[in-house]
Amino acid sequence: MPPRKYKAMALAPSSPPTPFCVFISCDSDEFSKLRQDLKAAIDSEYMYNMKRTEEQEELVHQGIVMKGVLVEAESDESFDIAMKRWLKDSQIYVGIFGRNYSVPTAKEYSYARELGLPILVYYFTKDSRSAKDCRGKVVDFLNKEVKPHIRIRGNYSKIEIREERDLLDLILADLACKTTDLVREAVSTRQLILKAPDTVVAAVLRARKSVFE
Repeated sequence: MPPRKYKAMALAPSSPPTPFCVFISCDSDEFSKLRQDLKAAIDSEYMYNMKRTEEQEELVHQGIVMKGVLVEAESDESFDIAMKRWLKDSQIYVGIFGRNYSVPTAKEYSYARELGLPILVYYFTKDSRSAKDCRGKVVDFLNKEVKPHIRIRGNYSKIEIREERDLLDLILADLACKTTDLVREAVSTRQLILKAPDTVVAAVLRARKSVFE
């Protein structure tokens, strides 16, 4: 029996939740299709009531979980402004590095680190070569700027994936793990604050206020 296809029906909650923003960073020429596919996959992650969906034979949306963010460069000035604005509004950075060295991608990674964002980094080329078998500016950047701080997934040290669709699956699985970790960290932080003396709580709130002013 073929799988049942549901037509999408948006059911907006009275107070729509703010989704996790995932900043997608990669060379727009080398990964033109992958970046769009990744954004579409991220944007399709939502919570819904399976039982109600089965009963109504419609996909009833209950809340968007994540939103993919892409910055398309038009000029050096507008790119820098847009890049910094979207990175500040994002909760996770995903960087994909390949054959071509991309100045915008390097900038986005550096600013994400400066902001202290959770970071996922991948190395992948369409000829499925590991970084240790390659030379050039991309590998130099990864070795000097990324590897000392961040684990590089994909084909950095060995061949793990051979097609872009496999890379897409890997990134989505890692995003699921990363968002779960962020929720656990938020819960742990909340519990610590609730157990802390009032003076400590007041100090934390003052510090938080100063950061966002």
